[in-house]
Amino acid sequence: MSENENPQPDVTSQFHELGENIKSFFQSAWTSEESQKFREELQNGLSELGKAVSEAVEDVKTSETGQKIKEETEDFKTRVKTGEVEEKAREEVSKVLDFLNVEIGKLNEKMKSTETVQPSDQETDI
Repeated sequence: MSENENPQPDVTSQFHELGENIKSFFQSAWTSEESQKFREELQNGLSELGKAVSEAVEDVKTSETGQKIKEETEDFKTRVKTGEVEEKAREEVSKVLDFLNVEIGKLNEKMKSTETVQPSDQETDI
């Protein structure tokens, strides 16, 4: 008996055939009536969602709350343009920096007084 009695399978052609079958399956699935209906439903659903969001935005714009937000935004823009916001921010930052400088100064004084006490304590121990 020779080795040709059990030929090796042609894996390459099997992969090619598998690829063709998968391609054919997806083409059929994509063009199927169910798939087309699903895509239409999805498209209609997204369109309805867009309409609902637009309506909600319009409702907020015309509502009392929406008008209040708009007014507050305009007021804030005016305060930014006039420098009021910057002035307030500078004042607050200045207060924080003053506080930090005072507190760090106190810590420095404590450290200095501790340093001056230690050397004299060491001299009396000798």
